[in-house]
Amino acid sequence: DVEGSYTIQVAPGTYNMIVSYISFISDTLTGVTVAAGEVLVKETLLFENLQAQKELEVVITAKRDLASTVTLYNTKRNSINTIDGVSIDLIKRTGDPNVAAAMQRITGVTVEGGKYVYVRGLGDRYSKATLNGSEIPGLDPNRNTVQMDIFPSNLVDQIVVYKNFTPDLPGSFSGGLVDIRTKDFPTKFQLNVSTSWGFNPQANFRKDFLTYQRGKKDWLGMDDGTRAIPDFIQNLAPSKVPDRTFQLNDEKTIQTIDAATKSFRTSIYPHIGRSGANQSHQISLGDQFNVFGRPFGYIASLAYRKNFSAYDNGYVGRWRNISDATQKPPLIADRLLNQLSLDGAKGEEEVLWGSLIKLSYKPFEKHKISFNYMHNQSGNSSTRYMIGELPVDAIGLIFETRVMGYLQRSLDIFQLEGEHAFGKNGNFKIDWIASQTESLQEEPDLRFFSNDYEQDGEKRLYDIQSNLYRDPSRFFRNLSETNKDAKLNLAWTFKQWGGKNATIKFGGAYTSKNRQFSEKRFEFQQGNAAQRYEGDPAAYFSPQNMGVFVDEVCYGVNCFEQVAYKVFVQDVSELRNVYRGQQEIWAAYGMLTLPLSKKFKLITGARFEATDAFTETDDPDKGRGILELKDILPAFNMIYGLRSNMNLRAGYGRTLARPTFREFAPFTSFNFVQDFLLSGNPNLSRTLIDNFDLRWEWYPALDELISVSAFSKRFTNPIEKVIEARAPGSSASAEQIYANVDRADALGVEVEFKKNLGFLGAAFSHFQLGGNVSFLRSRVDINADELAKIHSVDPTRPNRRPLYGQSPYSFNGELAYIHHDNGIRASLSYNVFGERIVVVGGTEPDVYEQPRGLLNFSVSKTLTKGFSLRLRANNLLDPEYKYVQRYKGQEFIYESYSAGRSFSLSLTYNLK
Repeated sequence: DVEGSYTIQVAPGTYNMIVSYISFISDTLTGVTVAAGEVLVKETLLFENLQAQKELEVVITAKRDLASTVTLYNTKRNSINTIDGVSIDLIKRTGDPNVAAAMQRITGVTVEGGKYVYVRGLGDRYSKATLNGSEIPGLDPNRNTVQMDIFPSNLVDQIVVYKNFTPDLPGSFSGGLVDIRTKDFPTKFQLNVSTSWGFNPQANFRKDFLTYQRGKKDWLGMDDGTRAIPDFIQNLAPSKVPDRTFQLNDEKTIQTIDAATKSFRTSIYPHIGRSGANQSHQISLGDQFNVFGRPFGYIASLAYRKNFSAYDNGYVGRWRNISDATQKPPLIADRLLNQLSLDGAKGEEEVLWGSLIKLSYKPFEKHKISFNYMHNQSGNSSTRYMIGELPVDAIGLIFETRVMGYLQRSLDIFQLEGEHAFGKNGNFKIDWIASQTESLQEEPDLRFFSNDYEQDGEKRLYDIQSNLYRDPSRFFRNLSETNKDAKLNLAWTFKQWGGKNATIKFGGAYTSKNRQFSEKRFEFQQGNAAQRYEGDPAAYFSPQNMGVFVDEVCYGVNCFEQVAYKVFVQDVSELRNVYRGQQEIWAAYGMLTLPLSKKFKLITGARFEATDAFTETDDPDKGRGILELKDILPAFNMIYGLRSNMNLRAGYGRTLARPTFREFAPFTSFNFVQDFLLSGNPNLSRTLIDNFDLRWEWYPALDELISVSAFSKRFTNPIEKVIEARAPGSSASAEQIYANVDRADALGVEVEFKKNLGFLGAAFSHFQLGGNVSFLRSRVDINADELAKIHSVDPTRPNRRPLYGQSPYSFNGELAYIHHDNGIRASLSYNVFGERIVVVGGTEPDVYEQPRGLLNFSVSKTLTKGFSLRLRANNLLDPEYKYVQRYKGQEFIYESYSAGRSFSLSLTYNLK
């Protein structure tokens, strides 16, 4: 039927039952005795009698287990697509807490910033994410893909990455299409409960944990409103604090500024607190039973995680190339000039929880309808303190800066899907899905407070100099997006010459996106009546030193009134810091799967996609970004069966990458971490990519695999961040803009293997060795205008660079021990990637993230009565997180820190 379940109807008696499936080892059960009306259970196959149709018949039904590695390999073997993935089996062994961490195990996949997935070395803008085949939006306004860390791994059965294009897939990916497949209901009642507690000496149970005033609902991953813009300001018309003036104002204006300043209740500076333990808890239950005589299944799951991280050995450096090659003779510096050198500490507390409900009903034998609901919630509270010199401004000037932020993310996903089979043999199938996703990312009250001081003997002379850095500021950012997605697929399987099954598949899809983004910024400026900052933030921001009032000033006998400003607030938001966008995509496709011989299969077809999108801001002087496209995307793939367990795959497909809302919105924002202004470009066009793929794969045994893949990609009009560089000697922030460049190329080789070590002897029969390695190369043309600016300070710089975020290599390895009889499962895993560009520097050298090896260990033991115990040790090597710039053979540190080692112990109860 539509689930792959099957039925055997036989009279009572004794039988030999032969079980076989392509790529699996056939098995024969001899002497199977069937009795009328009784349940037959064979533990070796986990078959269960669910229904006796007649008194003299027995029905045996099986449901494939998506969570197993064996199922994943079988899916890869028989798929018309070139796919890779990871199952929950491996995730349980390695102990990965979320989907982002688990995806590092997949061939050719690296994860940047713990969130963003790069497939085949290509940036997140060339990847797409779906949940059970339905598109989901990203939560980062500056990114094209989903932040994968928001999905708890224990709500997932499989993560599959499609690496080649077929017309039944969305055409807007090149690196990979990531499909997250949620848990499915079991065939009988199951209950799973687990709890885990962890410890990182660098972050947990610290009395010196860097933090700030929290909200009462932080433990739920959501703000309780204390970080919101004060109601007084929200109720102003038009929500705007009056501008500053030193002239005499009317009483209402003075009172408004004063009340607005004092309406900010929470502090703008951090303090030292205590951190707790890392913890993770999960419960899930599911069952299947009959409703109106037909199977009904359900699963419900809830997962919660709280994690502390910290470091006190951080470093931040900012460097400037002061060369001027336009002079005669050229002035070429022999090193970069240090502008900023800060040591720092950071404390971070993250809460992540998710819930899943799935209901499924089969009203008829060949028809199934399912409903899925998933909610994911994440809250991240971070506090950072940095101190050091500003050598570019004044020798001996010590700079202090503090950043306090809260990032709240949520996803609500509703899905309704159906599968239907018609005909005697179910040779005509229809499947459909309709979904709606509501995503929200809020950054309430992102706070910045900086000052400097000079040492005068034993005394420090403090100051806040807005000409060198920003006044104390508070940002409020909000991103909301609604996605609607509908897909319909129809497939007809028929006999063609030689009796082989061919399939014609066609269908359509519709997606719509509606995004709203807003940013408000408030600065706390120092007035003529304010107390001078003396190094005590509490005193400086005390109620007595904040506000505006009318003061009487006397010069001799002449007295008059003037407005006296202490520390007061100003709304410095800009109209261009609000944008909205809408996008609609209509798609239709047709494809043919045609066996040309017993071993040779052809898959070909084309997809049509029409795009209609726009973006705009509240600034009437800014243009409107408009995108109207019609694209035909062909695909041609071949599979040749060298043996029954060996395939050779080759294919070509054309895909595209549309500008994201952020990229073609006429909107400018400031990136505090990278010290860049970032502007959208309403004149962007989409990128077309020609993809060529080749793979050889061999499945020597049930759960063993060896594969070698090669790929080549050519990008036409790729979108890159282009630097509008600073003039030599300028202290102004550089501006990054999105622009189309002429061309880019990428190519690579991937190798994956998994092998049982029993061939070394009986003592090794429970050991498995697996891993994957990728070698990648890419190059992109640097925009001509940007290249001219670069050569004005560095004439030797090449006119091409690697693609943003592309690693030249990645490696994943795992040595596993699995002993079902004594219930021991252990995993030692290692992951490393090559250096990759994380900041396109323009006239300054590009910033490269350096390789770091992650070594993790996990071991679990089954105890009695469904209980099991697990010990995990992560990041055992504790490598340095390091980002560098290189110039004339020298290395300049852009940022560095270490995360520390972590350990956890978990207890699980599983009732089946």
